[in-house]
Amino acid sequence: MRKLVVLAASILLCTLAQAQGADDSGTSAGITIVPRIDLNPVFYNGKYNEVTLGNSSLYSLFEGDISDKLSFSVCDHWLSSEPKYLYQNTWRSDDVNWCDWAYLEYYPGNFVITAGKQVVTFGGFELEEYDYDVHFDMMSSLFNYFQCYQWGLKAGWMNDSESTGLFLQATSSPYGEKPFDAMAYSLQYQGNYGPVSLLYSTNIIDDWAGGYEWMFSLGNQVELGDWTLQLDLTNKVGDLDNVLVDGVTAFGTAKYSPSDKWEFIGRAGYERSTDSFAEFSRGTFGLAAHCFPLNVSRDLRVHAAAAYNTYYKMTSLTLGLMYYLHIPRNR
Repeated sequence: MRKLVVLAASILLCTLAQAQGADDSGTSAGITIVPRIDLNPVFYNGKYNEVTLGNSSLYSLFEGDISDKLSFSVCDHWLSSEPKYLYQNTWRSDDVNWCDWAYLEYYPGNFVITAGKQVVTFGGFELEEYDYDVHFDMMSSLFNYFQCYQWGLKAGWMNDSESTGLFLQATSSPYGEKPFDAMAYSLQYQGNYGPVSLLYSTNIIDDWAGGYEWMFSLGNQVELGDWTLQLDLTNKVGDLDNVLVDGVTAFGTAKYSPSDKWEFIGRAGYERSTDSFAEFSRGTFGLAAHCFPLNVSRDLRVHAAAAYNTYYKMTSLTLGLMYYLHIPRNR
């Protein structure tokens, strides 16, 4: 395991050095190191249960342009509240590990081709969030239980104004233990029309029984001045034991950014499973406040959040810090 980590770090550093030393005007590269520390008291039925480390983590985001038509992105998850699982799960497709994604992206003209480990194109705007930015207890079970980082290939087209796009993708399925034990196929439509943005997708996902799951997602967003409103709808519910179950997931989000220094987020969601072996319904409600004391750069974030889950009768409180350390170099 240690050899894999050292190899990954060596490749990352060598690639950065090459990108920084290049003479091509289209070449650029940079690393963002993201440490986060949380304290997360949890209550069940109104009674104190435990204090966890919440979404405490250490990430690195390494990305840049190799040429004017070829770019790369690598996101590594080095530490979590339970770091041993990140490294035990190396090369697994059914659980998270230390490499979230690592891909090359080639974009000739209006087309784009993405190859490598990448995010499965499902869900709505909830999936557009970086893992290190969110508060897990405010997110849907699809976000928390569907292993969306998979090896594969994606091809897409955008019109000249980049307002409309269509994307086809083939990746490993999270039902498989190893990459390509099973497959997942996706078709996504992207629309950006002034203040309105749309993410609509259809997914066919191989499952454990040799069959497949159909998943449909409708992501809707509108920006109104300091407000951003989102509504995500899906015909599946995430499940810890079964990955996906039939049902409905509906989550609404309201983000209010009155200044560069403050951001407030409210989320409300409803999930209902209709599968006979796992019938349940639950609501999730959450509020979060983010303060950026260094408001010019927004590199330091102080955050507080509270969430309630009706199924578990669980109240979760979070207080923490996060810092974005940028190490850019452009030519």
